Amino acid sequence: METYQEFLDRIHSFEKKEISFGNSYFKGNPSLSQKIGKENNFRNFYGDTVVFALDHAAKEKLSAYAERLARSAPECFCERLVPDTFHVTLHDLSNSPVLRDVAEELFENELMVIEQLKEIQKQAKTNIRLKSTCLFNMVDTSLVLGLYPADEDAYRRLMELYSIFDRVKKLNYPFTPHITLAYYNINGFDPQAASVLENTVLQLNHDIELEFNVRDLYYQKFKSMNDYIDIIHLNP
Repeated sequence: METYQEFLDRIHSFEKKEISFGNSYFKGNPSLSQKIGKENNFRNFYGDTVVFALDHAAKEKLSAYAERLARSAPECFCERLVPDTFHVTLHDLSNSPVLRDVAEELFENELMVIEQLKEIQKQAKTNIRLKSTCLFNMVDTSLVLGLYPADEDAYRRLMELYSIFDRVKKLNYPFTPHITLAYYNINGFDPQAASVLENTVLQLNHDIELEFNVRDLYYQKFKSMNDYIDIIHLNP
């Protein structure tokens, strides 16, 4: 596991307040086609995940951000996310555009999550405070708000929770806390639109603080990036 300083060094190496899409036509990550259809609608995309739910005030604030982005540069984005889907992913699990390819894994993941409930509920009830870094381009798929634990103790408690779900599904990439606000237009966008979006992002890059607790954790399943279902409230 990364030390707190290693974690900070890594995320700050690519989460920058000034965003740039380059000077040529921006084409998103090819993986977008798994989630976004040709008409810029969300496609069926199945999977499961463990998330921190956001409170109403946080959803309202982030909804205002998403609204500002959509109004300033609508040609840059696909169908808008419903604010109720906004969340902080603690741990990705499984996903696939084809349900039958992942159905057995989803069933097994749910059973394994249930097996971890006692361990989850042992975790301290104290809050975990997260601060924002900035809005940044997440691997050419989406515009997200980056987050980091406010201090070393918050980082330790967050990673203790993360490690529980690593027993369910070990991932081959490091944890990068964030909230997805919008997915890009499947067809990409031109430099003029990109410039408008870059300026809007710069104006929106104010510091935000959020607090979470183990009581905010949910095991969810999804059938698109706009349709998440609470399956287990992990520490009610």
